[in-house]
Amino acid sequence: MTDPQRIGIVDMGSNAIRFLVAEATAGAIAVLESHRLAVRLGHDVFHTGQIPEPTIGEVVDAFRRFRATCDRHGVQRIRAIATSAMRDARNRDLLIDRVRDAANVEIEVISGTQEAYLLKLGVETKVDLRRGHSLLVDVGGGSVEVVHVEDGQVVSADSYRLGALRMLQALRDREKAGEDGGGDFVELLQRHLGSLDYRIADRLETRRVDRYVAVGGNVESLADLAAARVPARRADGVESHARADLHAEVMELAAMPVAERIEKRGLKPDRADTIVPAGIVYTHLGELAGAERVLVPRVGIKDGLLAECLQGHLESFAAEDHVDVVLSSCRAMGRRFHIEGNHAETVCTLARQLFDQTRELHGLGGRARVLLEAAALLHDVGVAVNNDGHHKHSQYLIASSDLVGLSDEERRIVAMLARYHRKAPPQREHEDFMQLRRKDRTLVERLTAILRLADALDRQHAAVVRGVSVKIREDRVELRPILAGGDRTRLTLEARAVEEKGAWFTELFGRRPELLAP
Repeated sequence: MTDPQRIGIVDMGSNAIRFLVAEATAGAIAVLESHRLAVRLGHDVFHTGQIPEPTIGEVVDAFRRFRATCDRHGVQRIRAIATSAMRDARNRDLLIDRVRDAANVEIEVISGTQEAYLLKLGVETKVDLRRGHSLLVDVGGGSVEVVHVEDGQVVSADSYRLGALRMLQALRDREKAGEDGGGDFVELLQRHLGSLDYRIADRLETRRVDRYVAVGGNVESLADLAAARVPARRADGVESHARADLHAEVMELAAMPVAERIEKRGLKPDRADTIVPAGIVYTHLGELAGAERVLVPRVGIKDGLLAECLQGHLESFAAEDHVDVVLSSCRAMGRRFHIEGNHAETVCTLARQLFDQTRELHGLGGRARVLLEAAALLHDVGVAVNNDGHHKHSQYLIASSDLVGLSDEERRIVAMLARYHRKAPPQREHEDFMQLRRKDRTLVERLTAILRLADALDRQHAAVVRGVSVKIREDRVELRPILAGGDRTRLTLEARAVEEKGAWFTELFGRRPELLAP
C-alpha cells in the first residue's frame, strides 16, 4: 500500500494568493486546507512596476503561516508559482528572497505559456478534453490565458496582457489623461479588447469549437449570480451556462456602482470591481468562438499544479503526457511557419535513435532527450525568414515564441540547439552560449553533436534513411542506415554530410562517426 503523499501548493496571482494543502492516496486526492488571501499584487505593479513594502510584508507573513501549516500537516513537498504581476514586478527578486529567508519556500515565476499548460492540466481533472476542439480561457488579474486543445493535445497556448485588474488600471489611467474620447465603461472595455479579435480568429481559423471552458474566480462568481435566475445545466458533471445569460448578468452589473454590487449582489470588495471586465472578456471570447454555452468546472491553476506534482513531473520531465504536450506545441509552431514537415519528423526520429544508442557517451537523461526532439522538429523554422543564415533565424524565432511545457530556460536551450545544427558549433566567442550556466553549456554541446548527425543523415530531405543502428567502437561510432522501402542507394550526400557535421561529435567524444553501407 502506498503511503499518503502530502503536498503544499501556492498560486500567486495578480488579484489574490491561493494556498492549498492536499493529501494523495492511491489516486484519490483530499484537500486538507485551502485559503485565499486577497492581496492585490497587481494593483501597484501595473501602475508603478513595483511591489510596495507593506505588500511585501503582508506576503511574507502569509508564507510564514503557510509554512507552519505545512509543517503541522507533515507536507513533504511545496510548490509555489507566481504569474502575471510577479512577471512584471521590477523588484520581484526582493520578494522572492524575503519569502525564501522567512519561510524556506522557493517561488517560481512562470511564463504565460507555462500558466496555460497548468490550466489545461487543471481543467482535464473535471472535463474530458480527449475528443474534439476545446477552447480554455482563464481571465486573471494581470493576463488572459487562451488554450486550444485538439483531441486532448495542446495545439496553441497564448497569454495576453489583458487581465481584469490590468484593464481596470489602464482604463482609469487613460480616463484621467482624457485619452478615450468618451464612451461608457463597457464600450471602452470592448474597444480595449479589439486587439484580441484578429489573434483569436487566426487561432480558430475554420475549426469549430466543441466546448468552451471558462476558468477563474470571476466567472465562478458570475455563474453563481446567473444560476440564481436560470439554473445551470450539467454536462458530464460540470455546470454549463448559456453565454447569453452570463452576458446579461455582466451588463446588469456594469450598470451598478461597485458599492451596489457589494450590497445587492453580495460580492466581495476584491471581486466587485474586476467581475465586469473579466465577464466581458469571457463572453466576448465565447462569441468569437461561436459558443452558445460555457462550461464552468471550478478549477484553476492550483489544481493543474497539484495534478502536475502528483503525476511526477517534478522528477520526470520525460513523463509521456508532458512529452506529447511539448512536441505537439513544436509541431504547431512548425505548421505556422510552413516548415518541411517530413524532414523535421525524420530528423526527430533519427536524433531520438542516436540519443538512445549513444547514452554511454553522452550520459544525458530524459529531459535532454525531449529538448533534442523539440530542436529537431524546429531546427529549420528560420527558413521562413530567409534560407541564408536560417539557423540564426531559427534561434530567434524559437526564443521569441511560446512553446507549451517548456520553461523560458529550456526554450532558450532548444533555440540554441537549432542555431548550432549547421555552420559553426558552440564556441566561447558566442555571447549567448557563454551566458548559459556551465551545466547547460555542456548539455548544448552534447545535444548539438547528436542533432548535427541526425540532420546529416537526411541530407537529401527525402527521408531515404528512416532509421539508424549504432555500434560504438574504441575509436569510432559506426552508423548503419535503415533505408526506406529497402532502397539500396549509395547515400553519397549523407556520407559527406556525416563526415563534415560529425567533426563536432569527434571532438567531444573522441570517436569519429562513420556511415556504413546499408
